[in-house]
Amino acid sequence: MSSPIVSPISRWALDPGVVHLNHGSFGGCLRATLAAAAAIRDRVEGSPMRYFVTRWQAELDEARTAAAAFVGADPARTAFVANATTGVALALASCAEAIGAGDELVTTDHAYRACRNQLDRLAAACGAGVVVVRVPEPFDADALVAAFARALGPRTRLALVDHITSPTALILPLERMLDELAARGIPCIVDGAHAPGQIALDVAALAARGATYYAGNFHKWVCAPKSSGFLAVAAGAAWRPLVTSHGASADYGPPNRLHAELDWGGTHDPAPHLAVPAAIADVAEEVGGGWPEVRARNHALALGLRARLADALGGTPPALPPAAAIGAMATVPIALPPGLAPAALQLQLLERGWEVPVVEHGARLFVRVSAHLYNGAADADAFARELHAHRVTLAI
Repeated sequence: MSSPIVSPISRWALDPGVVHLNHGSFGGCLRATLAAAAAIRDRVEGSPMRYFVTRWQAELDEARTAAAAFVGADPARTAFVANATTGVALALASCAEAIGAGDELVTTDHAYRACRNQLDRLAAACGAGVVVVRVPEPFDADALVAAFARALGPRTRLALVDHITSPTALILPLERMLDELAARGIPCIVDGAHAPGQIALDVAALAARGATYYAGNFHKWVCAPKSSGFLAVAAGAAWRPLVTSHGASADYGPPNRLHAELDWGGTHDPAPHLAVPAAIADVAEEVGGGWPEVRARNHALALGLRARLADALGGTPPALPPAAAIGAMATVPIALPPGLAPAALQLQLLERGWEVPVVEHGARLFVRVSAHLYNGAADADAFARELHAHRVTLAI
């Protein structure tokens, strides 16, 4: 595998003394994008009242249009939020009135912990139950769709489905799962935290297929500043803001009531949202082929990192998910020596300058590696040597 670094670390705000193989958790920004965000903050702080009264909504609408175009969403049905977790919370709150005692909410055992916690709390508050579909191991998309369909019953009122799973980096067969839900008239919240920038995305097409709500992040793979997420709401779907603010008054804000209520929840830093178009453009300019090349290059590198790391750790690797189920991050199953706990390994890696998550999922343990433009194939070899130093081996 030959995957040279195409964007030197010096162009990023990342510490060059740290090996960054965890873009999936918190993202990372190009220096040019941070400069754009700083210029926005300067305009805001230079004349706060004039800015928020006369400029903010127009600039937000402009940024929303560019951001929605990138993910294929309808800007009229899209609102910026702090992050995908907030978007999922807003969507769940919007569905609460339709859920009663004895109803069922469906998700998978690979759901993001924060969002699963929200789902559990909603179920408890409503007297509903949560039905958890097991994602088959080794990963089998057909078997997952069949198991998901079997879990849907006459009392199913809502589904929460990840587009790309956080703990295991799997691209789920979302379209086929949406088809099963749409055939039964069941609304769906899609946690798309990892999707924008990692895979090609058409949120409007997913909405037409049955994605009632789609929550995503721009601060991960799109490399925008932190606190830049979005929520897309399908036409006709209910929506309820988490914060009731001025937009609840009919005479306040833009004519689009979704924007009037969701855009303004009180004074906040608008720079992360307004800098999203700059992030989209800045990352695209790092390579000649723009975003299609970014996604293709990172996908190939993620597969290469996985293969190279598994080979270097020794042993015969287990059946790994197919390439089609992987985007720009991948997991490798590991085994620890006696006496070394996963949390201790994680802390040791961080202290030694390695940003790679050690993920416990069920009875299995993984390291999850991410690939972005500042990564290269040699990162896998160096990381394998680091794991060898901790007597970590491949789990088979």
